[in-house]
Amino acid sequence: MILRQTLEKPVNGYWDGGKKQVFDWEIDNFHFGRDKKGEFVRIGSWAANHWFNVSRGKTEKQTLANACRRLSRSTSVESTFEYI
Repeated sequence: MILRQTLEKPVNGYWDGGKKQVFDWEIDNFHFGRDKKGEFVRIGSWAANHWFNVSRGKTEKQTLANACRRLSRSTSVESTFEYI
């Protein structure tokens, strides 16, 4: 399952190819762990050239929902999300 983020307007960043507006975020099942708060997994996007850890949910959709909340808080440009 993929979380697709579509920004209101294209932005520049640390990637090749100029401005981008759509980013696909995926769960990286090879990078996971456990700490005192529970299990976590890495979420990443090659297009955005960015990866971060989020709490693992019981399903992939719950894990991507955690990533969606984190991206909503950290993105300064309005964006919409959809699950693919």
